[in-house]
Amino acid sequence: MSYHDTYSSTRQSRVNAQGRIAPSGYHYMPDGTLMSDAEHGMMYGGNGTIELFNLDTKNIKASGEKRRFTVVGNGEFSLIIKNESNNYYNFTTREFQANSTKLNIKKLQGSYSDNIVFPIAPTTTDTVNGAVTSGTSVTMDTAVASTMQVGDRVTGNAALNAASVTVASIDSTNVFSLSEAVAISDGVTLSFTGSDQYDIFLFAENGTKHTYYNEVRFADGSIDINSSTGSNSLLLQKVIYQTLDVRLSLSTISPNNLAVFTGQDPTQQIITTQTSKNTGKIPFSIPVSAGATHSIRINRTPTVDDMLVFVTRNIGSSALPIEGEDVSGSTYYRWPIDNMDGLTAGMTPVGANITVGTMISSYEEVAIVMEGTEKEKSVKTLVKRALDALGKKPTRTRDAATKRLTTVQTGSVTFSKQQAAALASDSVKIYGHGPDAIKSITGWDVELSDLTVTLTKPTALVATTTVNSTTVNVDSGDGVMRFVSTVDGFNIDSSTANPTVTQISSYSGSTATLTLSAAQSLEAGETLTFDGAGRTITISGNIEIKNVGDIRSDWSGTIFFDLERFTTATNENNP
Repeated sequence: MSYHDTYSSTRQSRVNAQGRIAPSGYHYMPDGTLMSDAEHGMMYGGNGTIELFNLDTKNIKASGEKRRFTVVGNGEFSLIIKNESNNYYNFTTREFQANSTKLNIKKLQGSYSDNIVFPIAPTTTDTVNGAVTSGTSVTMDTAVASTMQVGDRVTGNAALNAASVTVASIDSTNVFSLSEAVAISDGVTLSFTGSDQYDIFLFAENGTKHTYYNEVRFADGSIDINSSTGSNSLLLQKVIYQTLDVRLSLSTISPNNLAVFTGQDPTQQIITTQTSKNTGKIPFSIPVSAGATHSIRINRTPTVDDMLVFVTRNIGSSALPIEGEDVSGSTYYRWPIDNMDGLTAGMTPVGANITVGTMISSYEEVAIVMEGTEKEKSVKTLVKRALDALGKKPTRTRDAATKRLTTVQTGSVTFSKQQAAALASDSVKIYGHGPDAIKSITGWDVELSDLTVTLTKPTALVATTTVNSTTVNVDSGDGVMRFVSTVDGFNIDSSTANPTVTQISSYSGSTATLTLSAAQSLEAGETLTFDGAGRTITISGNIEIKNVGDIRSDWSGTIFFDLERFTTATNENNP
């Protein structure tokens, strides 16, 4: 929809395209016709000016909200608000209705303010006809096209309410598919919550005009009507979207898929919030359990720089060799990429054909001039940017159902190391660590405070009585790490220090034989407690998101703690 089709028809000039000057009291219109200033004032305004229209145009909460608007200036105006269903806002009842209505011809003397009550996002319900035990296909009692659309959020039982499940497709008259498999009992009432769009039309009335039109455009060249001010016609327009709540997951990851972290099982924490909002401080706690036979040691307390997000991007079918680059080994620094939006230098690519230790980086060639003299200096002779749009504009797409915005910017990416030709056409993960990278990729402004990481000390029972021996049989070796774990217990001789576990043998994933650094006499059945490493750690703190963005299509909606940075893991069954 074009919001400014009428603007060009109202622009005026004292001189036409042929250089002729209009008579006094007249001007030329864009089509070359001569119009009197008085007639133009009657048609397009000329008695009083609307200087400012102040309204928060950030996304509206799915639960609805009240927003205040202010019109500043002098003259008269009317205001119309329509939703996506072509219903009109009634400024008296504070509700939307089918019949046309508006805030009609209001006098403006300095300023005029009022409130707009935006309702909860459109929600419908229907009943499941037949239990869903596997898969994503759901059969309903009535025709699904009348109660839902693709992108609607689905709730109705504990599993659905805790997740972010949407309508993935409408398959037949009474059948639709979920975005992920969830078990649903027969007869359950499901709710389908959608998004909405509100178009706001501010008309200058009875000789009033809008202040001078200041146009703002997005990077793709389209007009940003919410950032633009004033108008060259009697109409000024804004748009507000009502989007579903977004759900952020906090979790942990080994970005390099290190084998020692295999099987790590974090309990994700879910945070539900709304785009463009500030969450305030939210406490979180993420228990992380190591895989079977694996142990974790805490090296230090994590920081916000240990947090990361990743997106998946596609490399082009052939490299972009740099002038003079040595490609004799069929390796290349520079490659086409399907979307560089949100990426920055310093981010880390990971993939089957990515050279280990690679980062996104600019490429520079340097020459030494005046070598051997007092004026010797380095001069950059060739520079390739880390990311280059190659003269192309981005593509911005707003999903008609969810109202979420997607930006795609094709271009090139340059790596810090040459990559093998096998990288062509690969999908790679791009990891960004720290708040700046997270904001660049997601638009989310994240802060952490009061971070801690604690160890759950493992325990075990002595399996057989030990007399003055360094060998101890236990019923469980889980969480014990050789040369790290120390052991304490009622009969442990700690006169010098608690002994250290120096060897784990006959480890079955439960029972084990431990070798200690000092001989002990222990009774069968007594409890031993191990420190220094364990099977479970818990990461806790507070998170605050000062600007919540959309969940982009190539981001999972999860912010991870990078375990590789602040912990060490081992597989004690395979030392």
